[in-house]
Amino acid sequence: MKRFFIFILLVALVGAGIVIYMMRQGHDFESILNTPDKYDLRIECGNIENLLLTTTVNATIRNTSDRNHEDITIRITGYDSDGIITKQKETTFLRSLGPKEDMMKPITLPAKTVSCDCIIISSNPD
Repeated sequence: MKRFFIFILLVALVGAGIVIYMMRQGHDFESILNTPDKYDLRIECGNIENLLLTTTVNATIRNTSDRNHEDITIRITGYDSDGIITKQKETTFLRSLGPKEDMMKPITLPAKTVSCDCIIISSNPD
C-alpha cells in the first residue's frame, strides 16, 4: 500500500515537471484543448507587411474537411523584434467556408510587429 502511494506521488511529480517544462518553453496548451471540429481547419499567418503606421498580416484559413464552417473565430498575437507581445486580438470570419476551400482576411497590428501566431478559437460546422 505504501509503495502504491509512492508510485502515485512519483507519477504526479513527473507530470507536473512536464507541464512546467512545456510552460517555460511557451506552449499555450490551447492546441491540446481544441475540439474535434477545429481539427477540420488550418490557419496560417503570412505576408507580414510593415506599413508606416501599422503592420498588415494576412490570416488564411483552410478547410480540410467535407463540411461547411461558419462563424470562424481566430486569435492573432503579434510580437515585436524582442518577442514581446505587441497586440493580441480576436476576429471572426463572417463568410461561410465551404468544403476544401480557403479564405483570407487582412488584419492590422501595431507598426512594431515583426511576427505573429494565429490559432482557431471556434467555428460552427454543418
